[in-house]
Amino acid sequence: MKNELYVLTDDFYTKDDNLFLQVKEILENGVKIIQFRSKKPKINENLARGLVMLCEDFKAKLIVNDNISLAKKISAHGIHLGKDDVNLIDAIKFLGRDKIYGVSCYDDINLAIKLQNLGASYVAFGAVFSSSTKKEAKICNINNIDFSKLSIPTCLIGGINSSNISKILYKNADFLAIVSAAYKPNSISKNLENLKNIIKDKNGNF
Repeated sequence: MKNELYVLTDDFYTKDDNLFLQVKEILENGVKIIQFRSKKPKINENLARGLVMLCEDFKAKLIVNDNISLAKKISAHGIHLGKDDVNLIDAIKFLGRDKIYGVSCYDDINLAIKLQNLGASYVAFGAVFSSSTKKEAKICNINNIDFSKLSIPTCLIGGINSSNISKILYKNADFLAIVSAAYKPNSISKNLENLKNIIKDKNGNF
């Protein structure tokens, strides 16, 4: 299925006290891929491990952002790597080939092709819009990214919400990664329902 929602956690929107229940609500709304993204110096590993088990209960996947040591400790289903993180080859050696490997490619299709050949599971492009969670992120022109050159799943990320998601559906990315749009302005269930309805309405027009 194209344009599938991929929801990220966040230190601002998902505090430890509510994180488990928030992820559970996301999963109850049919999301099958969650990214645990935390920049805190000390992470509650038991909580993160519980999220992996929770995802398994829903036949979903938990991807850890950046931190391959944490991914290994909690037996996460995969890792997402950016340009300043451990390189893909080293990550595969450390975690094993049976994991999911996502990599950020920004607006560089040639980098995406290279990483695909090195064993990436999916490639992410963005930011497609200005993002409240990554204000420094460069905005990418997705019109210049040719997905037909890739044979692995694609993901768009960055500032995606209910007011702009319809503008990017024509690209037919496999995943649309969201952060704040999952948690505001309404309940998680209401927000996800609204986004999925927009996707469903637009998908019929391509």
